[in-house]
Amino acid sequence: KRAGLAPDDWAALKNGDYSRLSGKEQAALRHAEKLTRESYLVNDQDFVELKKHFNDGEIVDLHMLAGLVNLTNRVTDPLGIELEFTEEKI
Repeated sequence: KRAGLAPDDWAALKNGDYSRLSGKEQAALRHAEKLTRESYLVNDQDFVELKKHFNDGEIVDLHMLAGLVNLTNRVTDPLGIELEFTEEKI
């Protein structure tokens, strides 16, 4: 909801359908997915694709954010911890 996605958008994402997103968003999600599931397979070609949409600093940010989310999930999920998000202030 905070990201501006409707329930149909979330359903599409859960099914691996990124077609509703921009090319830049699709590249980021594909890369984050690969970092999450098969980081050992990341290679130079992956960076060629990313550099079509992102500069070097943004690529580092993408890696850091994916790593932070993965770390958070690996700590909270096994412990059954629910993350709390404060309500957005308008």
